[in-house]
This record gives sequence, structure tokens and C-alpha cells, in this order.
Amino acid sequence: MAIKNGRVHKQGFDFIIEFLAYLAGIIILAIAILVTYTAVVRYLGLRPPIWVLQWTEYGLLWFTFLGAAWLLREGGHIRIDTVITRLHPKSRHKVGILDDILGFVVAAIIFWFGSLHTIDLYQRGIMEVKGTIVPKFPIFSIIPLGSLALAIQFGRQFFIKMRSIPGHEDK
Repeated sequence: MAIKNGRVHKQGFDFIIEFLAYLAGIIILAIAILVTYTAVVRYLGLRPPIWVLQWTEYGLLWFTFLGAAWLLREGGHIRIDTVITRLHPKSRHKVGILDDILGFVVAAIIFWFGSLHTIDLYQRGIMEVKGTIVPKFPIFSIIPLGSLALAIQFGRQFFIKMRSIPGHEDK
């Protein structure tokens, strides 16, 4: 981060995950508008467009993977900390490091298999046939993209925690 004129400017990866989070927010807003529109149209006795359900499903997938790295950075992921809060600070720190390692491994596996699946969909030209007909690979491309961002964020947190082991601070 850089500070210019008293304002914080995000750089590099932080800028990327902020941008992805904003896209996730736009998708959530679009989903809310579409679902509300569909409910109103149905209430008025009209038939809502058939594509709305299909595209809101895609939106749910996309906003989940777009916002995951940002949410991790902000500490917003779900934690069950009833045991962890009772641990000694050094032990708690070690659990946090283990958490980041496991999170990185899982995100890297999802990235790998998501990439293979997306490439396979592209190579075979698989189409999604529902309300609208669209190629499947762009829909699933968010899985490797979001998982890569998540793996990078877990890696960043790991290295930050490794540099700040409790009891080893410079005095």
C-alpha cells in the first residue's frame, strides 16, 4: 500500500483482490435486482424471463470465487475459535500457520482441478443448455481464477505469520 495525499492506495495483489471483491458486489446487486424483478413479474401474473434463474446460478458461483481472497484478507471467513482462543499465543500462532498451509494446499488443489476441468470444457466445446445456450468454460473459468487468488492470499498470510512469531519480536 502507498499513501498519497493522505489517502491509502492499494497496489499489486491487494488492488487485484479489491477489484475482484467489487465485481462480486456488483454481481450480488445484479442478483438481488433480477430476483426482485422476477418476483414482481410473477406476482403481476406475468411470466418472468426464463434466463434469470440460470444467470443467477452463475452469479452465485462467480461472486463466491471473486470475493474469497478478499474475505480471507479481511478475516471474514468462518472460524470455530472456541478452542483456539484458549490456547497460549505461541500455540495459537502455530495453529494459524497450519491453517494457512492447509488453506493454501486446498486452494491449490481446487485451482489445479478447476483449471483441468475448464480446459477440458473448452477443448470439447461443451455447452450449457438451459434457458440460454452458452459455452460452459467461461462459467467455470472463475474457479481456477478465484482459487489462485485464494492460494496466493493464504501464502501471503503464511509468510507474514512466519515473520512475526510471538516472543521473537525485536526489542
